[in-house]
Amino acid sequence: MSKAKPPAITVHQDVQFFREALRFTAAQSGFTERLIEKDYFCTVLLAYLDATAGADLVFKGGTCLTKVHSELYRLSEDLDYTIPVPFETSRAERSRRVESVKAALSQVKQSLPALRVVEPLREANNSTQYVATLAYSSIISRKDETIKIKVSLREPLLMPIAKAHARTLLLDPVSNTAVVSPLSLSNIAKTEAFAEKFRAALSRRDVAIRDFYDIDHAVQKDGLRPKSDELIGQVKQKIAVPGNHPVNISDGRLTTLRAQLEHQLRSVLREQDFAEFDLDRAFSIVAEMGKAVE
Repeated sequence: MSKAKPPAITVHQDVQFFREALRFTAAQSGFTERLIEKDYFCTVLLAYLDATAGADLVFKGGTCLTKVHSELYRLSEDLDYTIPVPFETSRAERSRRVESVKAALSQVKQSLPALRVVEPLREANNSTQYVATLAYSSIISRKDETIKIKVSLREPLLMPIAKAHARTLLLDPVSNTAVVSPLSLSNIAKTEAFAEKFRAALSRRDVAIRDFYDIDHAVQKDGLRPKSDELIGQVKQKIAVPGNHPVNISDGRLTTLRAQLEHQLRSVLREQDFAEFDLDRAFSIVAEMGKAVE
């Protein structure tokens, strides 16, 4: 069942104001105008999907961590969701459960003319994940920029779904206040979100530097306690989900991460935040968790 009509987020329709707001926000925040613009369009899409894609859809992942559970320390380019299902859910049932998302995306062009689907929602990983790509015309880069949507139908959640507000970085250049009001969304709980981050850092086949950055930032700035029994217990349960790759905290994994620092991390951070990041420290935190869950 779809929800009420999505809130109208139309700041981008006033191109002159939007451009001034992007420029002002960049000066205030230290993020690039391109990333601020993408964060804005991610919010536009979040609001639309929350209202149209069915009550089962739960926001998760790194973008959820920074927009909901922290203070917009890293600007992302993807939106990750889950539709919680039992492990034994059939392929046909998973396909049925994602139909509301497909229907919502099929109407994007009519409802959100600034966005369009360039890769329709498609099945991946034996129907445990569905992926789509949308695009918008950037007034900053003067080319199409993309937002990838990933919907996981792989596992049940360990904690109750949380209702919390997702923030948007864009500021009014006159009042210096948020242009877009926070959105109330269904989100994965914070502890479980970090349990999934540790699982990704420990076992993702294609290791990603952003997972290690998010964990390190949470430990250094947000008070995350990686040695807490609750978190370790949830990481163990996440690692045990069928289909995961084995835990990998090898030197080779660290070498791969070093190669990602410039091109995959620096581009989504402020310079000061990038300078403060210590990959060896982050890897050590993840390695300790790996030992704890063995």
